[in-house]
Amino acid sequence: MRQRAMAALMAIALIAASLIGCSNGGDTKASNSPSNNTGTTVNPPSPTPAGSQVSTITVLTEGATNVGTGKLGDLLAPKEKELKGKEIDTAYKPGSVFPTDAFGLHYQTIMYNKMNEQNIEVKMEDWGWGEALIQKQTAGFLAKNTPDIIVGETQMPGFAQQGLLEPFPEDMASEIRENVSDAAWKPMEYNGKIYGIAAQPGVSSLFWNKGLVKQAGLDPDKAPDSWAELADFSKKVTEAGNGKFYGGGVYAGANFGGYLRFGALMMINGGSFATDGLPAFNSEQNVETVNLLRELNGDHPPGLMVNKDEGAYFDAWYKGQLAYIIDGPWQSQQARDKGIDVGMAPIPLSPNGKAGNITIGAAFHSVTKDSKNKEAAFEYIRAMYSKDIQQLIADSNVRSPILKEVAESDDYKTKHPELYVHYQAMSGNVQGLPTFAKENSKAWQMFGDAVVKSLMTKGDVKAILDDAQKRAEAVTK
Repeated sequence: MRQRAMAALMAIALIAASLIGCSNGGDTKASNSPSNNTGTTVNPPSPTPAGSQVSTITVLTEGATNVGTGKLGDLLAPKEKELKGKEIDTAYKPGSVFPTDAFGLHYQTIMYNKMNEQNIEVKMEDWGWGEALIQKQTAGFLAKNTPDIIVGETQMPGFAQQGLLEPFPEDMASEIRENVSDAAWKPMEYNGKIYGIAAQPGVSSLFWNKGLVKQAGLDPDKAPDSWAELADFSKKVTEAGNGKFYGGGVYAGANFGGYLRFGALMMINGGSFATDGLPAFNSEQNVETVNLLRELNGDHPPGLMVNKDEGAYFDAWYKGQLAYIIDGPWQSQQARDKGIDVGMAPIPLSPNGKAGNITIGAAFHSVTKDSKNKEAAFEYIRAMYSKDIQQLIADSNVRSPILKEVAESDDYKTKHPELYVHYQAMSGNVQGLPTFAKENSKAWQMFGDAVVKSLMTKGDVKAILDDAQKRAEAVTK
């Protein structure tokens, strides 16, 4: 029995490691705008009342909110001192912008105060990210020695399916379904139960360089609202660029950086990568999507759209060589940091398509089955989608809040119109990347290679995807 359990866990580790995409490891940042408030730092930590019964939980940290390891209450003052030593303003008044590097301090100060009110002590542990994190988590599950709350990305649904995570209490799950954006929890829903939540997940949107669009004689403030318009606009920019800049579209490399981005187009068109763990490569909807990718490929420098290194693709965008890209919400701020006058809008729809998306850059938090303090751990997770935390995320101007009360307020819509568009994209048909029943890495590579072949040759797209489907079925069934 133990050998079967170990084999299942190692399978999860291998699958999840192969799914590590290009999400920035949870390294969310706040706005680079200078602080314009006159308030003070969020209520400083206060000591736990003497004689109180204290529950202690251990929580894995992630890049966006990391202030160090150890007792959370002991980490805040040194972190604030460090920031002030760098002349970074640590003041924060809800509703106002604040310096980028202060996000983690404000986030964890709010979390500390909320936990302190309930006599819960938090110890932060850092197990790294990506493959190193997955390996440590796998070993921890086997030894039945895990933190109370773990964090991760593509590995987390697999852990839920293997029964290693605690389902959220029913009242909490109902509260989340009613009040929280779908992208924050739907990828962690399994058999009608919720097993994790991300406080600030991302989905992809369409971004464009207004300067390049204007040079092509197009309205720089108008987003293409259909696949036909996207292809048409991109072609016109390429013609205007005359080899100096191109229309662009979306990165489509044979890796998870590509699948995370052009997969959103597949979702919009009613396609999918897999159904119940088995490949679904050659559907009519997928053929239509890949044909669009082939058309957009002509509006890129040769080979760039399928370059194995996604960094090369985004370097071209930042250098002003591409007009349109599909990416996560961080581009709204990062493009401006690079001096790009950027537009942002929902991804255009196909003729019969409906809004859909794939989560990108989502750090899911879950309570483990082996947690000794599950009740206290769930209180920590409740605090993650509280109004105070979600207002802070709203003020960061990099990710959208997931709490409807904050995101759908007139104040948020007025101050952050572009990221409100991103928030809207986080509802409805939002999925995570699937895993295949067997030979996960091989199946993904077969699909990726088929897409690259479709874009780089004149072969029949349906025939290419049929062949990939046949070969993938042979290894996954």
